[in-house]
Amino acid sequence: MQDRTVQPANDFIRPRRLLSYQVGNMQNQGGREYQEDSFCFVNATDVTEIKTQGLLALLADGMGGLEDGKAVSETALQLLREEFLAMDRGGNLAEQLMTAVRRTDESLFYRFSGRGGTTLVACLIYREKLWFACVGDSYLYLQREGELTRLNAEQNQCHTQYAEQIVQGNLDPRAANEADGAQRLSEFMGSGQIGEMDASRRPLILRAGDQLLLCSDGVGGVLNQQELCDCLAKPTPMQACQEMEREIVCRNRAYQDNFTAMVIRCGY
Repeated sequence: MQDRTVQPANDFIRPRRLLSYQVGNMQNQGGREYQEDSFCFVNATDVTEIKTQGLLALLADGMGGLEDGKAVSETALQLLREEFLAMDRGGNLAEQLMTAVRRTDESLFYRFSGRGGTTLVACLIYREKLWFACVGDSYLYLQREGELTRLNAEQNQCHTQYAEQIVQGNLDPRAANEADGAQRLSEFMGSGQIGEMDASRRPLILRAGDQLLLCSDGVGGVLNQQELCDCLAKPTPMQACQEMEREIVCRNRAYQDNFTAMVIRCGY
């Protein structure tokens, strides 16, 4: 006789829980005459859209030394949002993100005739994986199990010179750090000819408890890693961002740059 025993309901295999995301942000003009930073989240509050399309976080620091810094940073984010919505989620997201950044750079160059520029940090989260693409000297950090790690490298003359020194066998960074124009950007959005970008070719698998911090150099160049960790220990991402703002404002630096921070916290 065929066994028709019905399995108990509690033997049903539950689907694996998916990560959810909390976000926070802050922005302050600092001691500058204009605010030239721009930022945005796409799909941050829509669970269904995150599942089907992913979550996008963008930060752009318009270059004050060139014209139209704010307009360039805002336009960069608008163009990248459009690129994100058109991506093939079944394709190579790393390549698509890098292509989107290059197309945006070219569009900015033609739109602003090369007179303006901006940095960029672009983070794409899809199916609990992170892809990123960065141009310039804005910051991208991952905090995991209490350790804060910078995921991207600054693209400035100091970094370029030091890389050349390493090839020649000189590992002392002091000459590169002290050179004239060391902090001048070697790559930026709007040049129309990005040579290199710092981008992930393979995705980083995210875990519960991870936090991502995107920030302009008005934050990353002012607060050290321990201070950032202390801020990220706050109960919510918004409180973490508010604490960063408080710490920077309390310093009352005479030439404080515009500063912007975005936090994404992963959890169940």
